[in-house]
Amino acid sequence: MPLWEKVLVDLQPFHWLIVEAFLDPVVILIGLFVGWKADQAGKLIIAGLAAGLAGTVVAFIVRQVGLSWFDGGYEFGGAHAFFRIFAGFGWSIAGYLAARIRDRRTGRSPPV
Repeated sequence: MPLWEKVLVDLQPFHWLIVEAFLDPVVILIGLFVGWKADQAGKLIIAGLAAGLAGTVVAFIVRQVGLSWFDGGYEFGGAHAFFRIFAGFGWSIAGYLAARIRDRRTGRSPPV
């Protein structure tokens, strides 16, 4: 059995919430995009909140339709939104830092 398969098999349902939140494509895309467009570090809080809540809404709709890749987790209540907001904040920081690195390498100053 490969290592990644053993790790995924041994995860508990609560750990799945964390993995699912940080690897949610909606959270990643929105977090990176809004973080990239943020011109001040303070806006990353709003970017993380937007990415996390959008990911939560999309995940809820996908589960209601029956296309979910994760069957459990509803016993954790608001933990879905909490972990997705935290993940969105992390991805927005990554997008913000990537934009600042690109600005420094190309010689452009960040927007004011």
